[in-house]
Amino acid sequence: MAVELDKLGYAGIGLLAKMQDLIEDFVEGREPEEKEEESEEKKNIQDRIEDLSKAGEERYEKWMEKGKEERGKISDKVKERASKLFSELGLVTKEDLDELDAKIRKLSNSLKKVSHEKK
Repeated sequence: MAVELDKLGYAGIGLLAKMQDLIEDFVEGREPEEKEEESEEKKNIQDRIEDLSKAGEERYEKWMEKGKEERGKISDKVKERASKLFSELGLVTKEDLDELDAKIRKLSNSLKKVSHEKK
């Protein structure tokens, strides 16, 4: 009856996910969904852990994706606020410098073309 540790971890997450779903159903006044055809009493512990592990792995991936999206949103907000603050303080940002550098290169190339045309 060897069960890998990662399966036990996912089973724990699956159990939390199941509890979260039950609480949300209760709070919102919904009847819990009956997803399983085989009754819980007939399943052995290995099958139950396997089911919880699968559910836990799916929920874990969902939570990780949501976390990644939230981190992206927070990062964008921080950049936006920092840029606004730098602008208000009259400080130059890296983007400003990169933009100026690109303009200088473009002007330099234009001057080189003009000087070569005159020769």
